Amino acid sequence: MKIVVSNTSPLRYLIQIGESDVLPQWFGKLFIPQAVFEELTHPHAPIVV
Repeated sequence: MKIVVSNTSPLRYLIQIGESDVLPQWFGKLFIPQAVFEELTHPHAPIVV
């Protein structure tokens, strides 16, 4: 199983194009730092994110 740590950009763009479901197919687990979570859930992030 591959374990991946990601920053915001790839996650955000995969979510925006509706392809975030590929992540569990490619990787067993995906970890994001707290700062990435905060960026993805920030009020100024795109609604879809």
